[in-house]
Amino acid sequence: SEQARAAYAPLSASTLLNGTFTATFDRTFAAGVPHSEALDGAAAGALYAAIGDAGPQVRAGCPGWLFLAEEILEVRNGDTFLAARVQLARKIAADLAKRGVALVVLPVPDKVDLAHRETCGLPVAEQARNRRAAWRGYSNGSGLRQVNLAPDWPLPGFLRTDTHWNAMGARFAAEQVAMMVNVILGAGTTPVTLAEGPLHPRPGDLMRLANLVRTADIFGPAPDETRDISASWKRAGGLLDDAPVPAIILAGSSYSLNSGFLESLQAALSREVVQRSLAGGGFSGAILDLLDIHADLLQRTKLVVWEWPVRALTQPLTDAERRYLERDLP
Repeated sequence: SEQARAAYAPLSASTLLNGTFTATFDRTFAAGVPHSEALDGAAAGALYAAIGDAGPQVRAGCPGWLFLAEEILEVRNGDTFLAARVQLARKIAADLAKRGVALVVLPVPDKVDLAHRETCGLPVAEQARNRRAAWRGYSNGSGLRQVNLAPDWPLPGFLRTDTHWNAMGARFAAEQVAMMVNVILGAGTTPVTLAEGPLHPRPGDLMRLANLVRTADIFGPAPDETRDISASWKRAGGLLDDAPVPAIILAGSSYSLNSGFLESLQAALSREVVQRSLAGGGFSGAILDLLDIHADLLQRTKLVVWEWPVRALTQPLTDAERRYLERDLP
């Protein structure tokens, strides 16, 4: 039919790699049939199974592995945004220092960077390949205490169908952060016990973004299987009123909300940690929320762990980031 020819006209190696084919196919398919979530899912699953096309926002790597397109594409003026965020980080550190609060920075490298063996040759833009090194170069001499996760990273360290680290990656990151925090504050004294729940399927955010959840049993990929992690504390007095006020705040992105990172961090520190992370917080959403809206929480805080994804460095600045950069510190 004319619609079928229109759908397959843009089929080429380049359109498969950049998601253009899926976008064109989706528009043509949608024009020919009534809209249906089931049909949309079937079309997405069939394309993924047949030609490895996971849509415009997701890229398929090795079998079963999905990657966020944002991590591999070039962003116009991305280097300018990265340089601005170095200045932003310095200003945030200075702001906290004036309040008597120490800062430990945890940049989380891209999944496509640390789990590169699972990409099966997926092309990555030069800007994206150099993003982590560019940050290190720009931020050298800034005085920021930063945790470098790349050396000794436990491969693969990430969930197959999700943007986030798996439990092993989260635990490794937590242990690296704890070593730096303990140098500043000393070792904690609150024993923390971790417990794991039963294994269960966990369709990742990339599966949802690519509309592959509904048809996973037919077309794949199979969802990850994970265990929920919980933490418990053993206190000498046993009374809630006797519990010390947590001296550490975790202000991060969705990485800090996934795979038991908070629980692993508390266990590695032998301290309770206040969770102030925000899903979708990007580079500075959580920490600016802390400074601008919940500054009262910092009055009894000794240290903030600021986690953010490296991929956010080259994204356009948010309105909150621009306002903070323009503001004079008290």
